[in-house]
Amino acid sequence: MGLFDGVLLCSDWDGSLTVPGAPKERIVCDENRKAIAYFEENGGLFTVASGRYPDYILSFSDQIVPNTALISLNGAKIVDPKSGTSLRESTTDESVYPLIDQILARFPHEATFLHYPVKTPHAERYTRKEYAAAKNALAKSPAYKVLLVTDTPEHGLLLRDLAREIVASSDYDAARSWPIGLEFIRREGNKGSAVRWLKRETGADLLVTVGDFENDIPMLKAADLSFAVAGAEGEVKGAASRVTTRTSGEGAVAEIIAIIEEIRRK
Repeated sequence: MGLFDGVLLCSDWDGSLTVPGAPKERIVCDENRKAIAYFEENGGLFTVASGRYPDYILSFSDQIVPNTALISLNGAKIVDPKSGTSLRESTTDESVYPLIDQILARFPHEATFLHYPVKTPHAERYTRKEYAAAKNALAKSPAYKVLLVTDTPEHGLLLRDLAREIVASSDYDAARSWPIGLEFIRREGNKGSAVRWLKRETGADLLVTVGDFENDIPMLKAADLSFAVAGAEGEVKGAASRVTTRTSGEGAVAEIIAIIEEIRRK
């Protein structure tokens, strides 16, 4: 029996696990790399829950290797990290576009539309004018998520508050993943739904999650034990069980693994 048997640790990528501004070959600090390897060697299940496409996360396999299913696109796509096989998917459809239209009609500031299609692993970017012309075609092209990106953090907050009001009674979540970027994803496919599914699939008895921004809140609330990293948004800290003393670049995940070890040794 390993010390971490039955523990499933799911960490956000940007701002939670990685070193901000670091070169690609040093994107995960040594403290986090060593701690994750130790955690996995002793029976723990580690994975990343990111808003990025899976191939991006898997390109860092020289630094970390998830040993259970990888959660990508903020929960909309879960894949086997070894084979790349999709295990679970959730997509938007034409029902998201009336919501986007309502938001744009009431939001007077800069707004760019991003579409993350199922058919290709690259986001498509549209200005307001381009979005209006392409909207009908986009509605027929399933996407894992769509975004509105504005120009300043202040406008990002205005956009978020307006979107939360408009999507409240819909099937969609609207949450910022960085200060000026607002993501729309089906509630059934958010990070919270994804980590609950993975806990069931793995049979884990302790689900631990790590995050720093608004799109991480559903998985923090879904966990048995959750951590906001030092420097996380205030709303995120409020949703977490605990707050680390270290930032992502200082080894926040290593700190969390040490805490899990203390709990398991009791």
